[in-house]
Amino acid sequence: MKIKVAFTILFPLLILFLAWPTQLALTITDGKSGQQRFAVPMELEDSFGIEFVHSIHKTPVIEEYYIDEQLDIVLDQVIYESYGVGMPSTIEPGQTYKQENGKYIISNIQRRLKFIDLAIGQMVANHQLKIHNRKVPFSQINPPGSWVRIQVKNVSLLTIWKGEWEYGK
Repeated sequence: MKIKVAFTILFPLLILFLAWPTQLALTITDGKSGQQRFAVPMELEDSFGIEFVHSIHKTPVIEEYYIDEQLDIVLDQVIYESYGVGMPSTIEPGQTYKQENGKYIISNIQRRLKFIDLAIGQMVANHQLKIHNRKVPFSQINPPGSWVRIQVKNVSLLTIWKGEWEYGK
């Protein structure tokens, strides 16, 4: 009898604990439907990158971000190989610029964003999320030609487990 009563009380509490949004995560949602498509655990100051091939120059671009105390996504650095349309050609106060191994690097950008809306390339871009020492093609998260919203928020442990199960560790 005591086991049945304990189970009746503890089981709903366990479900509530697993479903309550307590885990900070980088999430990716379908821009049109709002359906969450990906979630990976993050901590403050954790970093991630978005890598792609520039559609005009056909050269790689790496944007590096981190999560700040306000749960903003902060663009910290951009690395690219070719000047031209859509690429920075000057720096703003506080930023640094250098050339290294044939690449242009602009650092300390410190542009804070609540979210990033990204159109997933259909042909050339091959957008990839670089996070926790792995790369996940955005085309595996949502179809090419669609758009996604990338943001940081608290999610449940169930959401994290589902995301890890679907996309691997």
